[in-house]
Amino acid sequence: MGLRLGKPIYVELTETLQRQIASGEYPVGSTLPPEMTLCEIHSVSRFTARAALAALQRQGLVSRRPRIGSVVMASNPQGSYSVQTNSASDILRFTSTSDLHLVSTEDVVADTMLARELGGEVGELWIKVSTFRDSPDTKVVASWTDFYLRPEHRSVVPLIGNKRGSVWQFLSELQQRPIDRIEQTVEACKLPKEAAVVLGVAPKSPALRAVYRLYAEGLSEVYYVAISLYPEGRFKLSQTLRRER
Repeated sequence: MGLRLGKPIYVELTETLQRQIASGEYPVGSTLPPEMTLCEIHSVSRFTARAALAALQRQGLVSRRPRIGSVVMASNPQGSYSVQTNSASDILRFTSTSDLHLVSTEDVVADTMLARELGGEVGELWIKVSTFRDSPDTKVVASWTDFYLRPEHRSVVPLIGNKRGSVWQFLSELQQRPIDRIEQTVEACKLPKEAAVVLGVAPKSPALRAVYRLYAEGLSEVYYVAISLYPEGRFKLSQTLRRER
């Protein structure tokens, strides 16, 4: 298997298996070779083979079953999210239709750049909670999200990934403050390595980066912020804008 300079080996193997599945070499319903066989065929380590199969699973191409192996479920990547948003309620409803999984947490102090992004002040303390979302039906990973919570909301952190629901629902239950409005900014970006590995794509792949600043009813400062990364082909946002009269 010829490797391109700078591309992780598991990504190269993933792309090779994708092509073989798409061409029908491994049709839907068939089983991919086991890890050790892939290692022999492609001259890679078992870790690389396992990472490639995990990436195919996140894309909805295979289902890994005990004592059976990796069964091909689709010939093309599945799990694209399409959402029609005309209000803050639509965005909040969308976040409740997918499963949220915790990756890591850390306390961060906002520098000038982060403070500008979060709509806060330089030197403020935030709790950064890194997560990913997948479809409850296909288990395909659709997005990576970093939440920035205020220190007084620390009790919410253990709920993330351990209790069904979204961050805004947890905060609303904690303080009985409904979300009043959401500021949304969307731009193109390249995926950082940590997110790319979880999403099953190559680092620096094209993606959409959406920053959501949420405000609670009765509060003037930002309640919390969510920064989401959507790899190419996994998310489509549609909006209907009406002229004011």
